[in-house]
Amino acid sequence: MIITISNQKGGVGKTTTAANLAVLLARQYRRVLVLDSDPQFALTRQLGAEERSLGVNLVDVLTGRAAAADAIVPDIHRVDLIAAAPALAGVEMSLVGELGRERFLTDALEPLIAEYDDIVLDTPPNLGLLTVNALVAAKVVIAPVSAEDDASLHGIRELRQTLGKLTDRLGAPSPALMPVLTRWQPLRISSRLIEQALVVENLRPAVRVPARSALFARAAAARVPLAVTAPDSAPILAYDLLAERITEAIAR
Repeated sequence: MIITISNQKGGVGKTTTAANLAVLLARQYRRVLVLDSDPQFALTRQLGAEERSLGVNLVDVLTGRAAAADAIVPDIHRVDLIAAAPALAGVEMSLVGELGRERFLTDALEPLIAEYDDIVLDTPPNLGLLTVNALVAAKVVIAPVSAEDDASLHGIRELRQTLGKLTDRLGAPSPALMPVLTRWQPLRISSRLIEQALVVENLRPAVRVPARSALFARAAAARVPLAVTAPDSAPILAYDLLAERITEAIAR
């Protein structure tokens, strides 16, 4: 199953969600590939990979210089990685005039579908062609929404509209959209209001991820996912529940 993590609003925990979800899915003895499609390559760094030493990356895959299988960095915290690079920004611009530009990533990943139980895609904080490619490939879209920032509500609304347009224009099945409420603090009014707004719009969060900024900051500094450094912490228990709900959805 291809799982895309997306919200056009930055700073909502998108990359953190991608990294920890991938690690937790792998702990269920699932074969997991994680792919970083953000030119800022935050997921690549968060997993501890050195972009300069990787050689083949997603840039080479999307430009046709290499097959996706050749770009895989194996067994980082039990998951495989296809890394990003800053040159992805230029690749995105070059795709604009190409036929079938929305399906480049789908076509590139097709040979790997049988090799993995889950492929987790992290995306840029916008709705450009890199994100659109990841959305077209997805069976499930996880949309992190920050409970500290109501601007991320606008991001998920735009995301839902984009998914509808892609379904209409490309005739592809619409992926399941699963909101995840990040930076949740139950005693804060903003947390409750943002959750209520999601529920009213039929976007009930799959899980609430508690705010633990110090834990996440230490994990980021160590360049190791929190699921590795603090596997019993409250945020990881929430992400573990998300992983369970995704695998339950797959089983159905």
